[in-house]
Amino acid sequence: MMNAKLNKQASNPTDVAIYCGIDVGKKVFVVSLSCKDKTKTFSNTGGDIKQAVAYLNTNAGIHLSLVVLESTGGLEIPLAKALYQAGFRVVIAANPNKTSQFARSYSNAKTDNQDAKMLALYAKFLTLDELELTKHLYAPPSKEQEHLEALVVRRTQLVSMRVQEKNRLHQIHQSQLDSVKQVISYLDEQIARLEQDIDTLNKHFDDTTKKFKDIKGVGNLTLATLMSMLPELGTLNNKQIASLVGVAPHPKESGTMKWKSHCTGGRQSVRNVLYNATNVARQHEPKFKQFYERLINKGKPFKVAINACMRKLLTVINAIVKNDSVWQADYHLRCC
Repeated sequence: MMNAKLNKQASNPTDVAIYCGIDVGKKVFVVSLSCKDKTKTFSNTGGDIKQAVAYLNTNAGIHLSLVVLESTGGLEIPLAKALYQAGFRVVIAANPNKTSQFARSYSNAKTDNQDAKMLALYAKFLTLDELELTKHLYAPPSKEQEHLEALVVRRTQLVSMRVQEKNRLHQIHQSQLDSVKQVISYLDEQIARLEQDIDTLNKHFDDTTKKFKDIKGVGNLTLATLMSMLPELGTLNNKQIASLVGVAPHPKESGTMKWKSHCTGGRQSVRNVLYNATNVARQHEPKFKQFYERLINKGKPFKVAINACMRKLLTVINAIVKNDSVWQADYHLRCC
């Protein structure tokens, strides 16, 4: 019934609203407009992003009702920002499983062009409920969030460099040992300075982070990463936020065949800090420790158990922010 309704709207020549779907990849993205049979491919670079915005302005303009991009681990963010700044309404589809199911209801074909066309049709579907749609419209991060993200990213880069240099201590010729130690010392200073800046900027988000910063394992780096790289925190439901980050297992079934559920995609940087925070929480936060041990006692492998704990930690924090509540172990681990 829903398919018929959408197809009827799509074929109605008096319907001036235009919908756009964009399939984003690492190197290219494919744009599909509901008013055009053919898609258009652009390189995923700053110059081509500007060309894509110009393409939408020329071929859709004020009639463009909605643009839908599927979450691809952050690759979609520069394009989403550019589209927002150009005045277009944008939704980043947080649940790839949901959009895949929607696509399969129309076609089993799986190509970038077909994916983009299905996302355009999905955009039309989303506009059927404008009230619900407004809750999911993309808004870019604030200047403070962008600054904090830059600090976190740079710290991650320097920590990686320091690890490489420390590994060289056991491999390098004795004559170059002092050189490596000097580089490590310099990196220590730079990382410490960045961490001070992160701590200072974190205070800007105290009204939000004070509600869950008492969870053992959630330190300043976790807070900074969540505030800067997950601006959707508190705006999505638990399933959506878990899918967006990449800690929600997606079942795979076909007819009578079933495969193991697995997690795909998501935001790697957020998952990394969640993993570290969860490892501390499962050892030192009593209720999380009980939750983890219960999974292990049921025979769950470590990887499955730790991913479930990561998902639990994320959904607890999401619920706290969304409901403007504070961390209560018994309540949140039971209801989230």
